[in-house]
Amino acid sequence: MRDKIKATAADLIVKYGYRGVSFREIAEILSTTRANLHYHFGNKSGLVEEVLDDYARGTLERYANIWTNPESTLREKVAATVAFNRERYNKFNANGDKGNPWSLMIRLRSDRDALTPRMQLILQTTSHEFESLVRIAVSLAVRSGELGPDAPQQQIVIQLATIIHYAGSVTRDAGRFSRLADLWEATLVTIETAYGTGKMQQKPAVKSKTAAKARS
Repeated sequence: MRDKIKATAADLIVKYGYRGVSFREIAEILSTTRANLHYHFGNKSGLVEEVLDDYARGTLERYANIWTNPESTLREKVAATVAFNRERYNKFNANGDKGNPWSLMIRLRSDRDALTPRMQLILQTTSHEFESLVRIAVSLAVRSGELGPDAPQQQIVIQLATIIHYAGSVTRDAGRFSRLADLWEATLVTIETAYGTGKMQQKPAVKSKTAAKARS
């Protein structure tokens, strides 16, 4: 029951934000009582804190597997990240591009003033962890020869980590997922042009019609 409550709450948070989640609606969806939810989590803040913590841990685990893999190139890491994001996007945009929210963390950031200190700490810590993982990836790219030794690693890390951080906002504001893929491809092309050694370009690029036209 705890897992069902958290899964339902997570979906409602993504759709309606922190303020749009209530024990009453969760209880109705699960055909249970509000007293049962209070028994498991105490109050709404306790529930959302646990949901956010689980979500952040799961996201970091996926990104760690992608961005710290010494066998993959930056392009392959980005392609895996786009695929992961598309998987989450499609869950809330099942019938095609609607621009619906799909990132729980981005949704909660829009209600930041209503969040508990623990929720805000989880969001902040997770963002720092994203940057740490990307820093490992960029360092690996320089060591493997994908990027030249003169590549400004921290500046590249900031560019890539920022896209990860705001991916949900990019698709929401554009109303389509392809805008995120376009942004990744444009960023990769810029990095390749300035600091690439040619090894990155031997790997499949992120599929994007807009970016392909820009390169031609």
